Amino acid sequence: LGRPPLLALTATAAPPVRREIVERLGMERPRVLVTGFDRPNIRLEARRFQDEDERRRAVVERAAAEPKPGLVYAATRKDTERCARELAGLGLAAEAYHAGLRAAERRRIHAAFHSGAADVVVATSAFGMGIDKEDVRFVLHAALPGSLDAYYQEIGRAGRDGEAALAVLHYRPEDTGMQAYFASRTTGRDTLDEVADAVHDHRDDPADLAGLREDTGLSRPRVTTAVNLLEEAGAVTTGEEGEVRPVPGTAPGEAAQEAERTAEAHRRTDRSRVEMARAYAETTGCRRHFLLGYFGEAYEPPCGNCDRCTAAEADPEAAAAGRRPAHPAAG
Repeated sequence: LGRPPLLALTATAAPPVRREIVERLGMERPRVLVTGFDRPNIRLEARRFQDEDERRRAVVERAAAEPKPGLVYAATRKDTERCARELAGLGLAAEAYHAGLRAAERRRIHAAFHSGAADVVVATSAFGMGIDKEDVRFVLHAALPGSLDAYYQEIGRAGRDGEAALAVLHYRPEDTGMQAYFASRTTGRDTLDEVADAVHDHRDDPADLAGLREDTGLSRPRVTTAVNLLEEAGAVTTGEEGEVRPVPGTAPGEAAQEAERTAEAHRRTDRSRVEMARAYAETTGCRRHFLLGYFGEAYEPPCGNCDRCTAAEADPEAAAAGRRPAHPAAG
């Protein structure tokens, strides 16, 4: 095919993520177009809690009090079901949505939300793709998100009609530990060794992912992740038919070692994203200034539509001093 025209699109990406997209796709001298990130009609708030029960009550009470429809994002499937059940107990049409539901049930909830039959959907991050409902009045987060990229994309589902909307982050200091745990989960060296050995064994008759799963006895997600890491490390290539080939001259142990380094680099980046989410939650300055600075967009505070700018505790000096949050991955 030579080098056909290539277009890469994403809804929300900070500068380090944009650079990674260009690198992963092998784009040469791309023209990068970044439109404005600011959504001035969305009010930004964050509330800190020490007690988990108090936070749960606050999320339910806020969701019940605000104009509908709205979204609540929770960290776990159990949390979505608990929150939806409590909202239903208050007489609201509330639905819990997560990846563990059957496809037909997920479609039913999507349809109910779009038609207005559901007042509130309480969901994990699985609820998002294809959501384009203009009149969402609020997006509440019941825990710290894994990154500001994900957070801004999720709150961006509010107020697409241009009318006033609300985004509130409810967090506890302990949330960073949970998100750091999620960020630390990755494919281990043993798995990388097994998959690298299997690829090497099939060097004369390349296997696809199904064949590698059969050889190793590993689950599909683990094999897929291992192959992706090996490919990113330059140790294997994947053909058009899905066949996985070792790069000539690369021993299995060396391949696994390079993939392990790649995985560790991902862990460091993910941990830095968790820290940026925490820094947003705890900033004493303008929240809009912080968010837009993270995405590389200049913004002069105050915004007049976040809790820091409108509350008595607003700190203009902090807002002016923090011109741009420094993302550790940005260099």
